Amino acid sequence: MAVYTNLNDVQISDFLKLYRIGKLISFTGITEGIENSNFHLKTTNGEFILTIFEKRVNKKDLPFFINVMKHLSKKKFFCPRPISDAKDNYLQELRGKPAIIVNYLQGKSKTRITIEDCYKVGSKIALMHIKTKDFSSERENSLSINGCQNLIKKCNVSIPNDILNKIEPNILKEIQNSFNYCVKFWPYNLPKGFIHADIFPDNVFFHENKLSGIIDFYFSCTDILSYDLAIAINAWCFDQEKIFNQKKYQSLVDGYNSQRRLSSDEIFYLPLLSKVASMRFLLTRLYDWVHTPKDADVLPKNPAEYINKLKHFREVVEKINYHETYQL
Repeated sequence: MAVYTNLNDVQISDFLKLYRIGKLISFTGITEGIENSNFHLKTTNGEFILTIFEKRVNKKDLPFFINVMKHLSKKKFFCPRPISDAKDNYLQELRGKPAIIVNYLQGKSKTRITIEDCYKVGSKIALMHIKTKDFSSERENSLSINGCQNLIKKCNVSIPNDILNKIEPNILKEIQNSFNYCVKFWPYNLPKGFIHADIFPDNVFFHENKLSGIIDFYFSCTDILSYDLAIAINAWCFDQEKIFNQKKYQSLVDGYNSQRRLSSDEIFYLPLLSKVASMRFLLTRLYDWVHTPKDADVLPKNPAEYINKLKHFREVVEKINYHETYQL
C-alpha cells in the first residue's frame, strides 16, 4: 500500500455519497507498500479501505481482482470484501483514476516472524488455492518467468550504470544469467490455478496471534500454484533479510501440506521457483528504487535484500540436477 494520489476531506466525503456506508469521520493515508494509493476510512457505519489504482495496474484487470475477492469472501476466506455502491457497482473513478472500497480487516502485520507464523501462512495459502479451484476467471502473470526478460530490459535501458554499480556491480548481468538458466528449466506443466503472488508479511494480518486476513490481491493471477509458495518462502523464511531459516521454510511447507499436499515434482522445483521469485522482486525493486516519484507518500523497498536472496537460491539451485528432468 502507498499514497501517490493525495485526497482531502471534501473529495472523500463527496465520493462516499455514491455508497451506503455512512458519512466520513476521518481518513489516513497508508504508506506501506509501493503500488497503489490507499486510505483507511472511518465512517458513521464503520471502517473501510479506499484504493486508487495507479499507472502499473491495467484497468482491464480490475474485474479479475474484484471477482476473486468476492469469490473468496463468499467462501469465508480471510480477505477483503469489495463494497458495492448504491447502484451495485464495485468499480468507481476518483481523481480520474479507478477506485474501489473494501471492508476493513481487524489485525495488523507482524515484523517479527515466528516458525508458528510460517505454518499458519502456508496453511492459508493452500486453503486459498483450494477455495479458488472453481474460480473460472484467468489472468496472465506478467511478472512470472515470461515477464522477467522485459523487466531486465526496462532496468537496462532506464537505470544509469553508476546507480547500478552503487547498488551492486554487474547486478543486471547476474540477473540475466539467472534468467537464462531458469527459463531453460522452467516447469511449465506443474499444477496451475489462482495465486495471490504477493503474500508478504505486510499483506498478512494477525489478531490475538491468529491469522485474521490476507490483503492486497492486486498482483493476483493464474500461474503455477507452488510459485505462490516460492514467493512466500522469499518473504517469510529469511532472518535479517539475508539469513535463510530452514525451520521457517519447513514450517511454511508443512503448513501448506496440511491443506494441500505438494507433489514430488512441485517440491523438486520449489528451489528453482524460489530463485525466479527472488529475481522478480529484485527487478521491480531496482526499477522502483530509481523511478518512484519524489512527491509520492511511499517508501520504496531497498533492492539489496533481494540481491542476497537471489544469491542464496542460485547456490541452492546449482546443487540440483535439473538437466535430467527439464522435460516438465
